[in-house]
Amino acid sequence: MTNPHYPAPAEEAPPRPRSRGGLLAVTLIVAVLALVVGVAAVIISALSLSRSDDAVVTAEKANNRPLPAAAPPPETTTPAVGETTEPPADGPPASGTPTDISPTAQFEVAYEGENLRVRSINCNDGYWTAVDLDEPRILTQGDGELGYGGCDPGAIRTELPFAQVEGPGATPADCLENIRTDPARSPIAPSRGMTLCFQTAQNQAAAEGITQKLVFVTVNSVTTDNGTGVLAVTVKAWNVPQ
Repeated sequence: MTNPHYPAPAEEAPPRPRSRGGLLAVTLIVAVLALVVGVAAVIISALSLSRSDDAVVTAEKANNRPLPAAAPPPETTTPAVGETTEPPADGPPASGTPTDISPTAQFEVAYEGENLRVRSINCNDGYWTAVDLDEPRILTQGDGELGYGGCDPGAIRTELPFAQVEGPGATPADCLENIRTDPARSPIAPSRGMTLCFQTAQNQAAAEGITQKLVFVTVNSVTTDNGTGVLAVTVKAWNVPQ
């Protein structure tokens, strides 16, 4: 029995069924998305495969590329049996190498008491006045065995083996011994009373048809005159036995 003051609750309406058209639309959208994802996957796979093929082709080209030819070995020439080779033209002068001379040999005086006044061109050490020790004489042109340049005291230069000895009274044996044990170095500054001994070149003497010599040069004075150096020396020489 119902209370007249409280009406009976209204009956709930039954749920409305979903529209079949909405379900179809959702299904269609899902299918389209799946298709798009599938197409994208196919495209990505194709691109990856294409890049892989390009890498393979590049590697094959690199492997098939011919290697550069090896550089040929430098040519070497071997002299024939009995053939001799000449030293290079720009090598050290033969005159700078002492030759073997017996200190007990019998040396004959070639000349002695020769006085020379060697005047430098100017006080610049870059200019030299040449002296021939075989005659001896001052040379106006060409190269001699000895050169003097500069002033006060200037310098003596040579390419011959040489050494300082005690004085003009020294012997050829003293000269050879000092060249062997205490050779001097060119250029050297001259001083009054100094005696230098020089060994001329054997090959040059043979080419000129003269004898090889041991030459003593004693410095008498070193002066300056009118902007030039003057080297006064006394020269004595011995012939080296053949």
